[in-house]
Amino acid sequence: MTAKAPEKYTVAAVFNRRPEPEEIQNILSPTVKQELASAGYTDVELGVSNRRLEISNTSLEELRDGLAFTISCVLTQQSEAFQQHRRATEAQLKKETNEETHRAQAVQALASSISFSPKEMTDQII
Repeated sequence: MTAKAPEKYTVAAVFNRRPEPEEIQNILSPTVKQELASAGYTDVELGVSNRRLEISNTSLEELRDGLAFTISCVLTQQSEAFQQHRRATEAQLKKETNEETHRAQAVQALASSISFSPKEMTDQII
C-alpha cells in the first residue's frame, strides 16, 4: 500500500498443519490451476513451502474480493478427494491384511495337522 508497490505480488497464507506430500501434489496440479483460471484468475499460481500456501501474482484486494473464497473452495475439493482416496487405500490395506491373516492362519492349521510320527501314521492307516 505504498506508491511504488507492485500491482501483483506473492501473498503467503499459513496452513493449520503441514500438508501431506500427496496434498501438495494436488495443490500444485494442473487441475487446480485450471479451476482457478476458470474462475477468472488466470495469472494466479499456488505454491507450498512448509506450512505456507504461497499465492503468486495476486494482491490482498484480489484475495478479499473473491480469490480467497475460490482458493478455499478449490482446496476443499482437493482435500476431500485426498481424504476419500486415503480412506479407500486404508480400507483396501485392511482388507488385504485380513485376507493375509486368514491365509496365514489356514496355512498354520494345515501345517499343524501334518505329522511325521510313524505311530500316528499307522493309526491313521488302520
